[in-house]
Amino acid sequence: MATRLLFLDDSGKPAANDGTMAVVIGGFSIASEDVPVLSRRIVGAKARFYPNRGNPTDWEVKSTDAISPNAWRRRKNRDFIDELTRILERLSCTSYTAGIRKANMLHPMTLKTTVPLQLQALVEHFAVECKTQQATGIVVSDWSNHQLDEHASRCVASYAASYRLNIHPGVYYASSHTAQAIQAADLIAGIRRRVLEGDQRLAAVGRRLSSLSAVADGSAHRTHAWRTYTNQIVLF
Repeated sequence: MATRLLFLDDSGKPAANDGTMAVVIGGFSIASEDVPVLSRRIVGAKARFYPNRGNPTDWEVKSTDAISPNAWRRRKNRDFIDELTRILERLSCTSYTAGIRKANMLHPMTLKTTVPLQLQALVEHFAVECKTQQATGIVVSDWSNHQLDEHASRCVASYAASYRLNIHPGVYYASSHTAQAIQAADLIAGIRRRVLEGDQRLAAVGRRLSSLSAVADGSAHRTHAWRTYTNQIVLF
């Protein structure tokens, strides 16, 4: 079978004293054989739009540097995001996000509770794409800390096994500093979080990213839980 990778990163924290108003895990799926092409094209885009930052493999583009209110005023950042979206589109990627609006939380939550919920929701819908593509799914996330990563991976493994989803049992982790795909996932998660928070400046690019899908007629598909397939999930 073919293999599709789902690259993920997070944006925002659930703690009440954190300034963000939403918590998002987001990224994109891609055929495994296209990952080297993706990486080369992102490196090329970084070199083109940020020529003064040196070797593009030596630094990572971060959402805080590219899409924060002040950064978004700079043309090179908007052009880079536009080019990144084109790269993902041409490689038949699907954007995925799972968001939580903190105002809708019924009780205080921590990353230990939000991350598994978000990952399980993403896997539920990613599994539909894998089925339509006759592919095995692999989840790759930016690492955070050992205990949280291990906990999240166990939750995904248990979930995938319980429902016999064609997904590798667990989560693989990579460094955003060296993995261009994780850097792209960070931007997708950051844009989606700000859109959920009401940032109208990013609404258009948010809609464009959310339209990226390798699943034809997605609304006609159902997950194993009989929910309508979507690549933009809002848990609450």
